[in-house]
Amino acid sequence: MQPSIFDIQAEFCKAMGHPVRLRILHLLREGPMSVGNLVRQLELPQSLVSRQLHVLRYGGIVTGDRRATEVIYRLSDVKIGEVCDLVRQMLAEKFQRHSETILK
Repeated sequence: MQPSIFDIQAEFCKAMGHPVRLRILHLLREGPMSVGNLVRQLELPQSLVSRQLHVLRYGGIVTGDRRATEVIYRLSDVKIGEVCDLVRQMLAEKFQRHSETILK
């Protein structure tokens, strides 16, 4: 049986559902990066960064190209950055409304 669009969307959301993965996506919006560069920028263990990249790659959110001894990662589609922006904008608006309610 073919997965439905809802199944595919749920898998996409699961793949994006981790703070380290979101930080990786934020960095990759600036341009392609090696695992080593991501590790330095994130200040996290290489094993953790590699594990999260694997999830993102399996979910089709990032792609990796091997260059000699390293893999260079990039967003698979620029729209992924736009999705992140929309979610953050929505959350900021929700936070603002919540703050205004508390202050009343």
